[in-house]
Amino acid sequence: MNIIPQRAIPYIVLVGAFLYNLNIGILNSYGNLNIYLTSYLRYKGNNVTYRSVSFIYELTVITLGLSMLLGNYVQKKLGERLTIFISCIGIFLSFYLSSIYTHSYYLLCIFMGVTYAIGYGISFTIPLSCAYKHFTKNRGLISGIVISAISLSPFLYCPLQTLIINKDNILPIQSGNDSKEMYFKDLNVLNRVPYVLFIQSIIFLILATLGGLMATIHTVNDSIDSENVAILEKTNKNGNFGDNDTCLDIEKGNNSKNLGENNESGLFKSLKKKKKKKKGSDILNMDDYYSDLYKDKKFIFFIFYAPLNFFNNLINKLKQRKGYYLNKKCTEDILFFVLWLSIVLYNGYINYIIMYWKIIGVTYTQIEDTIITLNGSLINSMTNIAGRLIWGIIYDKINMNTTILLLGLFISLACFTLPAIAHIYPLYAICCGVFYFCIGGSLVTIPVITLKKYGEKYFSLNMSILYTSRIANTFLCSLIVKYFYHWLKLRCLSSIFGILSIISTIILFGITV
Repeated sequence: MNIIPQRAIPYIVLVGAFLYNLNIGILNSYGNLNIYLTSYLRYKGNNVTYRSVSFIYELTVITLGLSMLLGNYVQKKLGERLTIFISCIGIFLSFYLSSIYTHSYYLLCIFMGVTYAIGYGISFTIPLSCAYKHFTKNRGLISGIVISAISLSPFLYCPLQTLIINKDNILPIQSGNDSKEMYFKDLNVLNRVPYVLFIQSIIFLILATLGGLMATIHTVNDSIDSENVAILEKTNKNGNFGDNDTCLDIEKGNNSKNLGENNESGLFKSLKKKKKKKKGSDILNMDDYYSDLYKDKKFIFFIFYAPLNFFNNLINKLKQRKGYYLNKKCTEDILFFVLWLSIVLYNGYINYIIMYWKIIGVTYTQIEDTIITLNGSLINSMTNIAGRLIWGIIYDKINMNTTILLLGLFISLACFTLPAIAHIYPLYAICCGVFYFCIGGSLVTIPVITLKKYGEKYFSLNMSILYTSRIANTFLCSLIVKYFYHWLKLRCLSSIFGILSIISTIILFGITV
């Protein structure tokens, strides 16, 4: 990339990561597409309901969570650029084939639910990791920019879907059976559903591939850093670096130097090495070091360093008690299952709102489809981004359990308010905005709990395990809709999630102190 100025590459990578996430987050537009797909499938003779088509979203979330576990392995084997290219081709084919087989519910489950989610999952971390390589000092801001693109995705695809499918603002009508659901009957509207899936596949292929290529631009420093990381990982496995109870912070540029120093032997070189190390840099395995001193009969230095080691361990324990670094696996926590189950209940409302906000608006407000889509996608996207940023700041400023309590109150309030105001469009739009503001906070909650409760050392492992709560969320939402949908109106189902939110908030407030 000699034709591109080196100073411009970080910003090109950032734009590419944003563009890629903007398109791959098409999953968040499934709620808007639900009513159209359901109507089309019924038109083609499939006996489906809103809940049936919502299963496609649930299947996507489940497959996404599982495929994320394979992402790191695939990226190491194929590299970031090839992985992201395969992901783009796979997702393009999933929507292209969906446009051909839109009449088949089960094939839609395979293409839009499984194939898309696998492509999404194996490349999930690539945009953010690529941006991190070029921005080492403002990673909080960079994370917000890159991840916010996923929240903006509905603002791109929801209006596109509605303006193509229902450009004449045809209203759905109630089914002739005992069903309370409303479906589109206009043939012009129905026949445009496969077409919009085809358009989405083309737009995704062009923009996502472009974003992926921009995000994975390599520089000379990238290859040097990757070689150093590989050497450090190999050295770390041999026991030369790393204390089991301390988080490593290897400074860039000193890797080769530190490795060379490790090959030196003798007390003089050991002392020289310790003198040159900066505070917070690579930490030696002190147990092995003391053993060598003892074997060499250098008792004076052993006696000198032993008290220092004692006080160092004491300080580390005090830091752990104050909440600096706990550094433990979440599975070692006795209350882990209670924590995991509470997070499942706490975030149970997410799938319900994402899949049914549009249907609730169309069913109860009698407002034009285009207005609901345009206003809803804008309000929901903006409030979701604001929620991620604001709740993240609140988590930094206030105690974790207090923030969880505050967020839980917002969730419960929105859940109990929706049934009362769903027929009043302005209040309905505001309530949806509050929901998406809370969703932004809920998605921030998992990494915050992971970091503050279990520390940095096993963050990736703990985060992956706790993220399985999102898979459980889909089952929870599916069960509630299945067993309570015929007893309660669609808008009243939110009250059940409000009750679950109150229960889980109380539990989380107690165990995250």
